[in-house]
Order: sequence, then structure tokens, then C-alpha cells
Amino acid sequence: MGVPKFYRWISERYPCLSEVVKEHQIPEFDNLYLDMNGIIHQCSHPNDEDVHFRISEEKIFADIFHYLEVLFRIIKPRKVFFMAVDGVAPRAKMNQQRGRRFRSAKEAEDKIKKALDKGEVLPTEARFDSNCITPGTDFMARLQEQLKYFVHNKLSNDKLWQNVRVYLSGHETPGEGEHKIMEFIRSENSQPGHDPNTRHCLYGLDADLIMLGLTSHEPNFSLLREEVRFGGKKSQKRITAPEETTFHLLHLSLMREYIDYEFSALKNQMGSNYDLERVIDDWILMGFLVGNDFIPHLPHLHINHDALPLLYKTYISVLPSLGGYLNENGNLNLRNFERYMEKLAEFDREHFSEVFVDLKWFESKVGNKYLNEAAGLAAEKEAASKDTNKNEHSALSLAALTSSEQVIGEGKGADEEEEEDDMFETEFRQYKRTYYMTKMGVDVVSDEFLAKQAKCYVEGIQWILHYYYHGVQSWSWYYPFHYAPFLSDIRNISELKLTFDLGKPFMPFQQLLAVLPAASMELLPECYRHLMTSERSPIIEYYPLDFKTDLNGKQQEWEAVVLIPFIDERCLLAAMDPCNDKLTKGEKARNRHTECAVYSYDHELDFTYTSTLPQLFPDIIHCHVRFYLEEPPGVQRVYDRPSTPPPTKVTCLSDKEQKEWVKDVQGITEYFLKRKGIVVNETAVVLYGQLLTGRKYVPKANGVVELEKQWSKQVLPFAYQTVVKDIKAFYSSLTCFKSLDELFPPATTVFMVGNPYYGAMGEVQDSQDVIKDGRVRVVFNVPYEPQLEHLIQNQHKYCVKYSPGYVLASRLGITSYLVSRFSGSIFIGRGSKKNPCGEQKANVGLNLKFNKKNEEVPGYTKRTEKEWLYSAAVEELLAEYLDRFCEVFDTVSRNSHDDVFYEDDIWPGEDQNGAEKVTEITSWLKSHPVSSISRTSCDLQVLDSAIVERIEDAVDKAKVTWDHHWHQRR
Repeated sequence: MGVPKFYRWISERYPCLSEVVKEHQIPEFDNLYLDMNGIIHQCSHPNDEDVHFRISEEKIFADIFHYLEVLFRIIKPRKVFFMAVDGVAPRAKMNQQRGRRFRSAKEAEDKIKKALDKGEVLPTEARFDSNCITPGTDFMARLQEQLKYFVHNKLSNDKLWQNVRVYLSGHETPGEGEHKIMEFIRSENSQPGHDPNTRHCLYGLDADLIMLGLTSHEPNFSLLREEVRFGGKKSQKRITAPEETTFHLLHLSLMREYIDYEFSALKNQMGSNYDLERVIDDWILMGFLVGNDFIPHLPHLHINHDALPLLYKTYISVLPSLGGYLNENGNLNLRNFERYMEKLAEFDREHFSEVFVDLKWFESKVGNKYLNEAAGLAAEKEAASKDTNKNEHSALSLAALTSSEQVIGEGKGADEEEEEDDMFETEFRQYKRTYYMTKMGVDVVSDEFLAKQAKCYVEGIQWILHYYYHGVQSWSWYYPFHYAPFLSDIRNISELKLTFDLGKPFMPFQQLLAVLPAASMELLPECYRHLMTSERSPIIEYYPLDFKTDLNGKQQEWEAVVLIPFIDERCLLAAMDPCNDKLTKGEKARNRHTECAVYSYDHELDFTYTSTLPQLFPDIIHCHVRFYLEEPPGVQRVYDRPSTPPPTKVTCLSDKEQKEWVKDVQGITEYFLKRKGIVVNETAVVLYGQLLTGRKYVPKANGVVELEKQWSKQVLPFAYQTVVKDIKAFYSSLTCFKSLDELFPPATTVFMVGNPYYGAMGEVQDSQDVIKDGRVRVVFNVPYEPQLEHLIQNQHKYCVKYSPGYVLASRLGITSYLVSRFSGSIFIGRGSKKNPCGEQKANVGLNLKFNKKNEEVPGYTKRTEKEWLYSAAVEELLAEYLDRFCEVFDTVSRNSHDDVFYEDDIWPGEDQNGAEKVTEITSWLKSHPVSSISRTSCDLQVLDSAIVERIEDAVDKAKVTWDHHWHQRR
């Protein structure tokens, strides 16, 4: 699954995340996993923009093998090398695959047509159709045979490979490549002898591999991928040779720390209830809300419009009040998710409020209320065709809402603010209805319709979570709409009952017919092709030759929604059924599900492996490879690992106590397994204890102090086998005091942390006469607070007055443009514009504002949302500048479009020395006090120096009146 723009956003948000791979400088890895489809695509069609590009199948296979060798050599896995090719995907994924393949076929056709229109001569041999990289095609079958040859060859002849188990999960094993990898990792974790410190490296191009890796909660998990350069031109030639490619390693342990830092505000609010592992689970869930392969993105929620910071900010504000988390190990907590979505729904209103401002302006210009004509017509049609009494209480009947709008429009005697709020709500509902009507083609947006939308969306989120954490929950489920509902319409979901039917995956040819366009029909067995092209085909409607795309708020064409009809599974299978008997023997052999193959080196074995492409790859004369199949054929295996070992039954406990004990054992086992990677095995005994929180000196009789341990109030369960006994802890670094006199010797500086005088500094006095009572005599300096009320009320008198640029301009007799330009940067170069001398430039601007850095100079400039403002000090400075060097103003005024001005153009006379003049200007600017004033961010509120001086005066007066108070403290 790819999340568009996610990798770029992550890279910019967390800049230290990726490290460049340098030979001999990368950590050791036990297991290397390859999501193969990225490599297959790169090696077969590296640049789709080049319509002249042609490549032979043999070259593709050789390039793929070379790429695999390079990746193996970079990482050097010690135990497992797992190659996963995409097999038949779940139905939910097929809709996206279908859209992609229809679009790629159409784009290829358009590029060829443009090239021919330009008169270009294209090669006669057929171009490579990337749609053939789909399970069940001839190409994929031939690739699978060559991959088997490659594995046998490397295991037999390359010593580096011979200690490694090689897994090849090909296109005939159902499931997406990266998810087959995660199934393998989950299965390995459930084995009794599994090493929890296994170091994993996963190669792939999809940004969502970050999320997939984090779901494992493995401590040592890294991602390998090619360097991505953002903002490159499409025509720019891509580097395809792996030796020339820069690879990056992304360590998920560092990603975990970044997430911890991202949500550090929650630590302060939640204390011990903060659990990073649970926050990571929720972070993964939030990533699904901005885009994924299985459900459409929510309206107006785009990564490049700061959707992720909005999701995180909302999460931080809501989580402390939830009493739990959103994602419970792949299960959606509907109650908490509903409350999160309620808070997030405020964004819908904020976004519409921007639109609403424009509507109000439109209304003021046109003279009547904004009403959507399509909505009104649909409502009238609905009212005429249906019994008006039916569903009277249905909330969003368009006719009712349209009439309510008219009532609001007429009743102008009411309070204007309330009227505007009502107006806003009405228009907001109308705005959403228009979206549903135009995008989804519904006539009436009823309560039932919105409830169905909400349920489908929540079902989608739950399906994805289960897919990522446990595997496929249902092979047949899919999201039935091209568009998602508004955030504010995903409500009343806490009581939903979400059920899924596991079903079974499509066969390869069923998927091919479900996802391929008619342009790629050559990839199908001949007996099925007429179903895509014949007018009499019962499923011809699913293969439109032309179709629309909808950017739906996105910017790139590849992100657009491809508006093609969803395949009806029953119709598809029924249409295929009469053709199945016409398949050839070879085609039937391709249309199957097989197991994952496991290969290992065995020196005892020695046989000849015959190559199917002897002209390219020679026979392996001495092959030493043992091979077996893993997993039953048919469906991707779901590893039902019991979450906890069954606890020993304790007969002396009551039923209630027994349940509590079982719950504690399950919690401990899950915590150790999923959070620490430790298998604690069966727990027979549970110890209950309180954790040590620190130590504290406690006064006793006769001035003696003792260091007492402080214990947490919370009693926690611990598995007996994880507790270590008889540990002696030494506190050698700390001095141990025996008496109050030692703890607080005279003249020690102390601070008060109780009442009264909290925060006051004091000094310990001679305490001999009170030591027996366990008391210490301390004298505190208790300052009086300065009186600032009068200053706060009159601060406007001391504030610097700022004016817009045009006010200064009118007083100085120059244009506003010159005020704006000279208060920033003005560059003067050597020579003239026609004949510049070198690159050297001098800045003769006042440097009082910095747009790009969002900085201002207090006392001189201030930035508002609309414009820059200037103080009287800027006016004085400009007046002096104008008086001294008016020729610079003249030149800038005449050449307002230039970025750089030149000495000889400003001072053209033979007797004028431009360089000297520039030096004179820069010296004058440096000598002026303004050059030493520091600048600050425009977002900060800075007190003017006159106010600061008066605050200092008030503080000085308060110091004079300080009084001393004696205070005895135990």
C-alpha cells in the first residue's frame, strides 16, 4: 500500500530518519525481506515518459537478478532471505489495482498518440506492457521459473548464500508481497525457539512499510530503499543500475523515538498511563486517515495541506480524556474513535467557514441567497415521486432543508448573530449534500444514507487495521464507493457491530479479468478476451474504453480518482464459467495457488539443474539445493497465535479472584511478548508488589535523619519467573547523612517549597537551641512583588506607534514601493547591468524585515496578517537615507523589476566613484544603532524598550522595600 506524499512528509518532518548506506558501515542483519514488485517494475519499465524505450524479456530477468545480488551483498543477511512477489490481492485492494491499470493503459496510449502526432518514428517491436506484472500472466510464470533458477544457482555457487534459508513466495501464493513478509515474521515470532533480538531489514518502495514495520513492535527493524529526490523533473533520466543508486537505511527504532518526541506533550498530561507502544499503534491508525489503497481519502484532508499535524494535534488534545487508546492491537475501539472523530470534525467546519465567506460575498453581489439549484430540483422531484409522509423524521430530506433555508432568509428581525449561525449551519449541510449528490449521484441525502457511509468507512478502517496486525480478515470485503464521507458525518459509530466473512481469494485469472483494461487483453487466456470487447458480453460495462478522472482536491494526475464501475464478483464469475473449459493445459497450470518455496544449501545433494533459457543462463551442473514447500496451498495462512499461555488454576481463589488473576497473567505475558520481545512461558505464580519511586530523608528524634525508601501506591503483578531475588543495590555516589546538622549545616542556601513564601531563597542559621525538636532555623529573603497594575493599564502610552508603508511614503514624498523595498534588502553589484564585473554584491537595504524567515525588527517593523507596518524611527532613517543618497532611490524607482542594481548605472559620471559611494552607504548603515538591534520572529509578542525600562524601574523600587522575615521550618 502506498500513502501518497507520506514518505516525503516524514523525511522533512523527521530529517535524521534516513542514513545513506555506505559499505562496511551498516549493522548486521539476520533476515532480509524483499518486496519484489518494486524491483520488477524498475527493471522492466524504468521510464514511462520515453515512448521509444524497448527492452527484451531476457534483459529484464538479467537486470532483476543483478539487482537482487546487489541488495544481498549490501545487507548480507545471516539467517533468512525472503523474496515476496505480489500474489492475488484481497478484493479491497483490487479496486485500486483496477484504477491504476486502466490509467496506465490510457496514459501509454496518449503518449504514443502525441509522439505520432509530432511525426516521431516509433520502434516496430511491441512496448512492454507494465500491466503484465499481475499474478497469472505468462510473463509472471516465466519470471517465477527464472527466479527458481537464480536461487538454485546462487545457493550452489555463492558461499555468502550458503548459510541462509531462502524463501520464494511467488505470484501464485496469495497475498500482497509486504503482507506475506509480515505473515512470515508473525509466524516466526510464535515459534518456541524464536530469538526476540532478531534483526530485520525490509526492502521496498512503499512509504507504508514504515507503518507495517512498526506494527511488529520489533526492537531491531530497518527499512532499505533507494534515495528519493523530491521535485525532480519527469523527463529527468532515472538511475536504474543498482551500483549507481544511493540506498538509504531507515531505522524504525529511531522512528519510534521521533513518535515519542512528537507526542511528548501527552507524557506530561498522562504520566504513567502514557504507553509509547499504544501511541505508535494509534499513529499507524492516523496514517490511514490521510490516504491508503483500500478506502478513499477523507474530503479536504491532504498531507500537503498539513493534514497530519492536524490529526496529531487533535489526538494530543483528546487522548487524555478517553481513558484508553484508539487502536487496540489491530482492533478499533469504536467509543474512543468516535470521540476522536468528533473533535476532528471541527476541521470540516473550519474548512467550510472559508468557503462560507466567499458565499456571503457572492450573496452581497448578487442580491439573493446562495441556493444549490441541483439540490432544489432533486428535492422537488423526490417530494413529487414519494409519499411525503414516509420517513417524516428522516433528518436530511432536501425539501425540508431547502424550505428551512427560505424561512431563515425571510426572518431578518431575529438577532443577527444567531441568524448568521443558523445560516452557517444550513449552508454547511447544503454544502455537504451537494458533495454527496454530485460525487455519488444520490437524490436525497437521508439519515440512512449517512449512517451507511459512516459504517462503510469505519468498516474499512477496521479491515485495514486487522490486515496490518493479523492478516486478511475478509478476502471479499471492499469499500463500495469512490468517495469518502465528511469527517462530521462519521458519527454514532460506537455501537456498530462490525462482522466480516473470511471468504477465499480469487484465482489468478479471475483477478486478471477483474483488474485489467481491454487494452491489455493480450495478457489474458484467449478464451476470456471476448468478455472485455464483445458487445454481447454480460460484463462489457466494466471495461469502458474512455473514462473520467476526478482530482477531488489532489494536485497530481496520478492521485486522481479513476471513475470506473466496481466489478460485481457474482457477474464476473458467472461470465467466466462457460469459458473455463476452453483453457489449455498450460493455462490451467498457471491458474492456481501454490505454497511458499523454501530453499537451503545441502552439500550432500549433487544434481544437474536444467535452465529454461540456456542461451542466457547455463545449466547448473553441480546443484546442491534442498527444497520444500511451506504453508497449505490455497489461502494465505493466518497464524492464530494464542495471546497468552493458559495459566495454572489456583483452586483456593474465589471466581472473581480467579478472573482477576487470569487477567493479570494475560496482561503480563502480552506485555513481555509484544513490548519487550521476551517469551515468559507459562506463569504459575504471580507476585504483587509496589515499585520503588525514590528515597527521602525523614527526621527522627534528637535531630537524627534516616533515608527511607518511597514506594508507589499502585500494586502491580509480576510473573514469578521474571523476578530476580537477592540483589544488593549500592548508592555509592550519594553521601548518606545521619543528622539534621549534617543535612543542613549553617550558611547552606535553601529554597522554600511549601507555604508560605513558596520559591523564596533562604539561609540556614545556627540551630543548636532547636535541634532537639527536629527543627532547623532558616532566614528567608521575601521580596515584595513589583506593582505593575498601573503600567499594564497605561502601556499604550509607551508603545511604539506603527503605520502602513503608504503613510510613511506620503510624508517622505516617495512611493510605497520604495518604502517596502528599502526597508528590506537592496543589492548593488560591481560594473553595470550590461557589463557586470564579477559576482560580488553589497546589500545597502535597511534590513528591517525578513519575509522568508518570518522575522521583524522590534521598534522598527511589525508584520500583520495583511501587511508590514513601520515606526517613526524607520521614517527618520529613510529621510536621512534619502537626503544622503537620493540617486539610489531614483535608480530603484526607475528599475523596479530588477533584483540587482549596479554601481555604474547609479553613478554614471566619470568623476563619480560608485565603489566609494557603496562603501560610504554601508559604513553609514553599520554606524547607525539599528544595525545592532536583533530581529525576532513575527509570531512572537515583544515588549517595546520603553515598557521594559519602566518594568525595570518598578522592580528596582520593589527591591528597595524588601523586608526580611524569620521563619522556622521543620
